[in-house]
Amino acid sequence: MASLSAVRVAARSQPAEKALIVFHGLGDSGHGWSFLADYLQRDPSFRSTRFIFPNAPTIPISCYSNMQATGWFDIPDMGFSQEMKADVEGTLRSVGTVQAFVQEQIDKGIRPENIMVGGFSQGAALALAASALLPFKIGGFFCLSGFCQIQSRLMQLKNNNNLETPMFHGHGDEDPIVWFSRGQEAYEFFTREVGLRNYEFHVYKGMEHSSSPKELQELVQFIKNCLHLNN
Repeated sequence: MASLSAVRVAARSQPAEKALIVFHGLGDSGHGWSFLADYLQRDPSFRSTRFIFPNAPTIPISCYSNMQATGWFDIPDMGFSQEMKADVEGTLRSVGTVQAFVQEQIDKGIRPENIMVGGFSQGAALALAASALLPFKIGGFFCLSGFCQIQSRLMQLKNNNNLETPMFHGHGDEDPIVWFSRGQEAYEFFTREVGLRNYEFHVYKGMEHSSSPKELQELVQFIKNCLHLNN
């Protein structure tokens, strides 16, 4: 397998038994979310967890007048709503990258049920799409300030592997970038159309396009429950 670009944080107790893979948003890098490893490793429950923060390639972004930026797929407009303009192939290509990172951890001895995939913004869109497309069942997904633009293609390609897999979706009700309504639309699509049965949609009052201490606290408990982590 070709090398997959990422910021990697080893488990403090070896061998690693769990893996958390987190995809960043547009214009960011794996370093942008690597704080999460330090944050979680303060808790002894995560001593055997390995952390992977993938780096997106640099691509032209249409809504930035084709300026180059790190991104998992192109964004034609900042409304995130017009499916006809969506970068379907770019999104699917990056879902393939999600699959490659999960496969890498399986190849390193981590059982699929002990692997979680999550992300923020664009990375959250990948986590959502992966919940419909991954060829194996994993331990859980989380989506922070996420959205979906490729509904029709997902309905053509989806499988049933992760219908019971837990999904955490957090969204601020004052998000000026990925509007709260886009998060609601994603929740409705993945529960009603894709058929995810264990989907938690958390609303954070006053939160913009970011995270918050309350969201992180609830996310940590969700991750612990999915990976069956105990002190």
